[in-house]
Amino acid sequence: MRSWLFLSLALAGCSTAYTGPCDSLCNQLVDTCNYAAYPTYSDCYDGCIYAQQQGSDVAGERQCVQNANCDTFQIVECEHAYGAQ
Repeated sequence: MRSWLFLSLALAGCSTAYTGPCDSLCNQLVDTCNYAAYPTYSDCYDGCIYAQQQGSDVAGERQCVQNANCDTFQIVECEHAYGAQ
């Protein structure tokens, strides 16, 4: 019984807190648009964090994606305009 409790507590500490502009961008791409390039939220979030570290303007991209209204070609253009160069 103790090992089950310990495992439960250890796993609870491993949860990822999604916050910031990447959270907003990924909510739009994954939840709203069902954008095929990101099959899961965590795929999107991990990629977004990496792009942000490389100099991507995530807030600008999020606004662009929102304005794209889930149009795949416009979303790709947002990535080109605001993604890391």
